[in-house]
Amino acid sequence: MELVFSFVFVLAVALSMFFAGAIFGPRGEAPQKKEPFECGVEPLQKGVPKNYSVHYFRIALLFLIFDIELAFMIPWALAFRKNPVLFFVVMLVFQIFVVLSLIYAWKKGDLEWER
Repeated sequence: MELVFSFVFVLAVALSMFFAGAIFGPRGEAPQKKEPFECGVEPLQKGVPKNYSVHYFRIALLFLIFDIELAFMIPWALAFRKNPVLFFVVMLVFQIFVVLSLIYAWKKGDLEWER
């Protein structure tokens, strides 16, 4: 019964947000919406290619890796009460791998913004 109630509640919230956006949202398109925009960089003129540095994407991937690490620590903390010694050893091994990967990225220079 609780699952059905949760499903109905989530569906009602999603539909109300959809209809509120349709009712209260802007009607016409602004000319600025049709202009290209990429991460604060001015749009390029047609026919002029520009190469983006792959370094930005490396930093984004490192951020995702360490963000996922934090997501793994939450269930670990909840399960820690059941078998503290085992879960401590598992998290210690996990943290060692994460720290080694951070040291590797640091030595390689991937954490330097200006190259």
